[in-house]
Amino acid sequence: MIHKQIKYYYLLTVSTLLLVTGYVSAHSGPLNKVAIQACGEKQKSQSCQYQDGHNNLYIGSCQYMADDLMCVRNQPIKKVDKEKDNSIQEVGEHKHTHNT
Repeated sequence: MIHKQIKYYYLLTVSTLLLVTGYVSAHSGPLNKVAIQACGEKQKSQSCQYQDGHNNLYIGSCQYMADDLMCVRNQPIKKVDKEKDNSIQEVGEHKHTHNT
């Protein structure tokens, strides 16, 4: 009986660890690659920026994280309006237009 309980808890623990590991790597994938690419030709502390797939603009500086030089945000995230190339606003900021 005790042997079955140990086996059960072992399988439960292994399953949980596998699920958590998959969840963590799902959140560190593509955006980290873009942040690393943003510093591909730069040195530590140089300014950098990159966009994600949701039109968010990240502005920061190149910093080492583990062995990779990547763009680390040091300013508020800005939203890029694709229809107006030069129109950038901070996330959460309301855009007002005036009709004249």
